[in-house]
Amino acid sequence: MSKQLSPEERFALVQRVHSATYQGNPNRVSLEQACRDVGIPPSNYHRWKKLLKENSGWVADQRIPIRSTAPTRNGMSLSDEVQKRIADMARSGLYENPRQIAIALESEGIQISDNTVRNHLDKAGLYGLDTVIGSDGKPIKKKVIRFSQPKD
Repeated sequence: MSKQLSPEERFALVQRVHSATYQGNPNRVSLEQACRDVGIPPSNYHRWKKLLKENSGWVADQRIPIRSTAPTRNGMSLSDEVQKRIADMARSGLYENPRQIAIALESEGIQISDNTVRNHLDKAGLYGLDTVIGSDGKPIKKKVIRFSQPKD
């Protein structure tokens, strides 16, 4: 059996398990046995049956649409608004490092770590190695926030 079942196959499996466990069936088997026979875990059967109970239109269509139980968004991902705010702050030239941006965002009520700011800036191409002049006057490679200079 393939890992991903079609909506029609899901419905058919629920029907087969229900028929095998139905009270009026002379060859009735336990739910666990019926699920084992069709190749699905009992938890899937219960979840799909609950979905059918909640969505009566699916019974008429004889299908159980595929719905992922995975979250639609990573809980740790940043909203578009916060990503834009971080990029704008980096481009402003007012902040020397990701920690300063994180502190500024925290003062605005946005809880974020400096590592998250650093990772976002790196992904956006706004943070990385650049050659800067050290205190001794020699050029050194250093991770810095890159921003475009305002045009005069």
